[in-house]
Amino acid sequence: MKFFEKTIASKEIYNGRILNLKVDEVELPDGGTSFRELVDHKQGVGILPVRGNRIIFVRQFRKAIEKVILEIPAGLVEAGEDPKEAAVRELQEEIGLKPLDLHFLGEMWPSPGFTNEVTTLFMASQFVIEPRKQDDDEFIEIVEMPIRTVRALYLKGKFSDAKTACVLGRFFSLM
Repeated sequence: MKFFEKTIASKEIYNGRILNLKVDEVELPDGGTSFRELVDHKQGVGILPVRGNRIIFVRQFRKAIEKVILEIPAGLVEAGEDPKEAAVRELQEEIGLKPLDLHFLGEMWPSPGFTNEVTTLFMASQFVIEPRKQDDDEFIEIVEMPIRTVRALYLKGKFSDAKTACVLGRFFSLM
């Protein structure tokens, strides 16, 4: 069986700064048709900052889930920007550290059932301190934890943010 859906028609519903919404009519592998509600989302980056035997996280409120969560520093890749450049900028903005090394840990799709959003994951372990230039609409708390504590929390399923759980899994598999 071929696993492909041919787009027959596409209707844009919303065009925003971070994402666009559309509905595609598709031809299914068996010849039938269906509709797909899709989110075209800007590319993101997530960075695991490891300083000595500690990992640095940010705690912030996420309106979509109405919760405060602990996650890795992350952000969007701007037009024309390389993901590594975005990672450096985001770390400096969110935790006041400029990475001297960035190690690529792969990419992940948070929810490919409805969005093309891709997050490029990095790890950094060497830094220089630079003053934070936090975004005006961003309110975050910096949280540092020993790696052994993070691992215990990870194994108990305490990190529910997809990019954070994914990068921690990759990091712990390298240990």
